Amino acid sequence: MNRASVHPLGPWVAWVLVIPLALMGAGITLVAATEVGDLPFDNPDLWWAGAVVPLAGGALLYGLVRRRRALQRFASEELAPLLALRVNPGRQAIRSGLSVMALLFAFAALLGPRWGIYMDKQKVRGVDVVVALDLSRSMLAEDMQPNRLERAKRDLRQQLTERPIFRQAHRLGLLAFAGTTSLRVPLTTDHLAFRNKLEALQFGSVPRGGTAIARAIRAATDLFAQSPEHATRILLLVTDGEDHEGDAEAAAAEAFKEHNVRVFTVGVGDAARTVGAEVPAGPAGERRAFLFDGQIVFSRVNVEALEKIAEAGGGNYAPLQDLPSLVSSVGGMWKAELTTEERRRHRPRYQWFLAAALGLLVLESVLRDCRLGEVPVLQRTWQAEAPA
Repeated sequence: MNRASVHPLGPWVAWVLVIPLALMGAGITLVAATEVGDLPFDNPDLWWAGAVVPLAGGALLYGLVRRRRALQRFASEELAPLLALRVNPGRQAIRSGLSVMALLFAFAALLGPRWGIYMDKQKVRGVDVVVALDLSRSMLAEDMQPNRLERAKRDLRQQLTERPIFRQAHRLGLLAFAGTTSLRVPLTTDHLAFRNKLEALQFGSVPRGGTAIARAIRAATDLFAQSPEHATRILLLVTDGEDHEGDAEAAAAEAFKEHNVRVFTVGVGDAARTVGAEVPAGPAGERRAFLFDGQIVFSRVNVEALEKIAEAGGGNYAPLQDLPSLVSSVGGMWKAELTTEERRRHRPRYQWFLAAALGLLVLESVLRDCRLGEVPVLQRTWQAEAPA
């Protein structure tokens, strides 16, 4: 025996690095190359936490190297093995490897894997929100980048389908309007369908040109007919405020007083521009200005009209830039029981990996690193029996 046999490097490398990394690589391959990758995880964004496994193995190896160097300075080649007669170097490596593998299984539990289907009945409590989005030509104005319509779609997507306050039980509906109104999504908790339909909206999706805000308010009011009587009903009217038919204030007042629909208006456009923005002739890419009677048409967000509509409808006005605070206030309103849904869910399986991690830690704690059997007791030379 020599000093290297007291702290052998090979078994330690195998147990604290090679085996854990092989298990991790097998798991990554399983997820990437099979149908397992299609299964949901509770915390997939925490994948970077897996770096703690090789870091822990590297730290243990670094400690081993330091002990080897310390032993080299302290004891001679012949004395070092005698100082560690009761220690089993292989078991020390195994115990450290069990700790690293327990860390690996704890990381797998943190990701929250799920598989196996079960049906879950849930009572949906929340707020009913219908979004009426203006698709008239003036929404192509570029006083907001890339234009009013695309900016409104982006902000609505971020605030209504990506924020936690709206990702759960609130029901969303979608109307598109210009000179007439088109229902795109009835009230639903399927926020992915809402998002996809919202992304698909563009200028020309509603065949009749112009802007008829009153028709949009009445169509949204009809859509709320499927809401429970005690539900909180919110209409988000997202427009630049240009109205070619009038009666929007009366329609908002009727919706609020007779149907308990609160109308919130969201102004799209740069209100700081006194003249407004030039209205293009078509979607992005067409640089020609829209002409009416030979004159270039400019559009300016009509803040005053939108404030009056919101006041008549029992709601508030907010520019598009303040949509986050408006959504927060709507999401915090009284939540009613809207419906009961039966949903397909995947069973959480993190407990299996957590149990494996705890089992490895228990095994590591009960595994002794002493040698089995009798070990000779060293005696000093003066303790040895004198020769006969």
